[in-house]
Amino acid sequence: MPLFRFFLLLLPLLELATLILLGQRIGVGATLLWVLGTGLLGLVLIQRQGWSMLQQLQIRMAENRSPFAVLKTGMWWLLAGVLLMIPGLITDALAVPCLVLALVSRGKPGPGEPGGPNVWRRGNTTIIEGEWRPDDPDQVSPDRRIDRD
Repeated sequence: MPLFRFFLLLLPLLELATLILLGQRIGVGATLLWVLGTGLLGLVLIQRQGWSMLQQLQIRMAENRSPFAVLKTGMWWLLAGVLLMIPGLITDALAVPCLVLALVSRGKPGPGEPGGPNVWRRGNTTIIEGEWRPDDPDQVSPDRRIDRD
């Protein structure tokens, strides 16, 4: 935990240093435009994706469907928006993988949804269909597999 606190104290200084270096390379005006542009982009991402996520959550809950896929995608959009709103190049660079993950996870169905893995209930056990490959194929014997009724 002390390392995390140290990083939180160090981050604004690193962000300031990167902005100063960027200002020396491309000029003060272009650096200010970069900071304003990424801040506005972050604000737009939070507003649009936030409202969209709330509407999709309401629809899924009304249809009694799983909200986890919407929450996962929405979390990545929100995190990318917050990181873009913070002035600096380091947080902007950290926002790029968040945007990629948001785009990759967008539209993937969750367990039990149409097109997603099937889900079965047996007593108190929930079984989610998926692929699993053991390191050693001889490790799992066929008689230990779960049969579907």
